[in-house]
Amino acid sequence: MHYSYVMGISNEIHALKNSGFIIERFGSNYGVAFPKEKAYEWEQFIIKYLELGYWNEYLSDDGVIFLFHLEDGIKRYDVKDYNNDEVLSLCEKLCERKFKSIKDMLKENHYYSDKID
Repeated sequence: MHYSYVMGISNEIHALKNSGFIIERFGSNYGVAFPKEKAYEWEQFIIKYLELGYWNEYLSDDGVIFLFHLEDGIKRYDVKDYNNDEVLSLCEKLCERKFKSIKDMLKENHYYSDKID
């Protein structure tokens, strides 16, 4: 399974349940689980809602996929072993905070904490 945590999205996310997505609510946010073959569908969905200056990530079988909405459009990064200095720098810049690593940043999220090795 692939996993994503989503903040600031409307109830339209529940429509994905009809396609085999598992949606779990956490206050006004959502945890989303989906099989590998639904990754493209997830990316297309989240890109529609991703505001400028924000990102979404999802845990895949062999890493983390990051989608950033930047001034010059959507940027997609496939990060292996939680190691990509450019992605870490973008995350730090957009949220104005420093992190030890991508892995540590993601582990701070309760939804990901037990899913990251």
